[in-house]
Amino acid sequence: MKDSDTADSKNSNPNSHALTSTFGQRAYLYTQTALYLGLCSGIGLGIYMMFRRYKTETNVPDRVVKSHRKLHGYMVNVSDGDTFRFYHVPLVRWPFTKPPQEKQRGVATNTILIRLSAVDAPEMAHFGNPEQPLAKEAKQHLYDQLTGRSVTVKPLAKDQYGRIVASVTYRSWMIAKKNAAHEMLKAGLATLYTGGNAQYDGEKEKLDRIQAEAKKAKRGVWKLKDFQPPAEYKRQHKKK
Repeated sequence: MKDSDTADSKNSNPNSHALTSTFGQRAYLYTQTALYLGLCSGIGLGIYMMFRRYKTETNVPDRVVKSHRKLHGYMVNVSDGDTFRFYHVPLVRWPFTKPPQEKQRGVATNTILIRLSAVDAPEMAHFGNPEQPLAKEAKQHLYDQLTGRSVTVKPLAKDQYGRIVASVTYRSWMIAKKNAAHEMLKAGLATLYTGGNAQYDGEKEKLDRIQAEAKKAKRGVWKLKDFQPPAEYKRQHKKK
């Protein structure tokens, strides 16, 4: 038998065609199944994330911080001019849920501790250390900005205390969106934070300009004769 005849007989073998067809069908079926399962998993995760509420800063996953996924909710109370407690409200809110009251028991176990990014406000009295000038005014200014308003938190990092360092925005009378850190700098009730772990969210130049304008206008701390920046104050009292 000639070689060409042998090749023709192999190519015309119906069994080989059947095996090839079966393999192709299975590969197609497996691919479609994998895509379907992936789609279902994605939809399921999306629905889960829509309903999930982060109770405290320890519950906020690292992936949320690293992806800078925005969280929406309300300010519950203010610790000082750059720190407050935030009640997270998921995209789909469970019925009959509401933020705890400012002095309600259990606030710390139901809210996320937020540290404003990029700024440093005058220190309140704590651990036996005296209060810095305008510390109360800074605290009140942050409270006045956020109270009763829907707040958006953009996580940028977690600091050494476990707090969520974030860019914080809110709507002012449903017209313009404002940035809380910008407003603190404008009022001269905070200074630009320049530590090694500073988070500026790509706005360093803008923040520098805002601070320079407040300093030139002698607003807030910039009208004080012997103002000590909060960072310097903390270093001084840390040594004691």
